[in-house]
Amino acid sequence: MEQHKGIVYKIVNSYCHNQDDRQDLAQEILTTMWLAYDNYNKDYKFSTWMYRIALNVAISYYRKDSKREDKANANEHCIVHIADL
Repeated sequence: MEQHKGIVYKIVNSYCHNQDDRQDLAQEILTTMWLAYDNYNKDYKFSTWMYRIALNVAISYYRKDSKREDKANANEHCIVHIADL
């Protein structure tokens, strides 16, 4: 993993702008890789396997984060609306 850590950095930096989010995503990617390592097929390159896991976790993380932002924006709208009344 140390040899191919640039893959994780590249994906994390592509999907997150906030430093805290990048750290959270990197930790989630590494945890997923650790848990999935028993399923790694040695017929394929390790870097390819790593990239696919990192990309899939990042996409899932981004989708979850987008849903949270939508809820936050909806709640802000309600708060403003109530305050106006």
